[in-house]
Amino acid sequence: MPPVPLPRTSIVPRPTTVPQEAWNVRECLLAGRRPSLSSVTPTRSTSVSEDGSLLAQPWYSENCDRYAVENALLRCQKDGAYTVRPSSGPHGSQPLTLAVLLRGRVFNIPIRRLDGGRHYALGREGRNHEERFSSVAAMVQHYMQHTLPLVDRHSGSRQLTCLLFPIKP
Repeated sequence: MPPVPLPRTSIVPRPTTVPQEAWNVRECLLAGRRPSLSSVTPTRSTSVSEDGSLLAQPWYSENCDRYAVENALLRCQKDGAYTVRPSSGPHGSQPLTLAVLLRGRVFNIPIRRLDGGRHYALGREGRNHEERFSSVAAMVQHYMQHTLPLVDRHSGSRQLTCLLFPIKP
């Protein structure tokens, strides 16, 4: 019997208002919903049950490295273009990376595995507010419909986008 997915939980409640800096929110709302996510028979790597569903996704770039993904996103030239790829470094608790294009720049965000693979979260450890998801697919689905904050490591500036255009290099 396949595992029953857990509902997404949040440590801190989401604000009810969207910050003024919510650039691209209208585009997110106009984009509408994407097709439902499907799963297939598991194969290998991230977690056995998670990996099978990833392989079937139009946004999962199984055999692409950071360089190939960044080039594909930059060629796409659409804000909100995205893909999920295996992480470049040792996989451990950060087996995957979400790569997102916004304003001509690619943001690479680690996807962390929590609770032995029962939950996933975006970004590095030690954040005060952390959204938890039952699967990577649930995380992607959420950010297709809700804004994703992208923070520039160097300047600290913050921009928002939704995951709008799946890319598979």
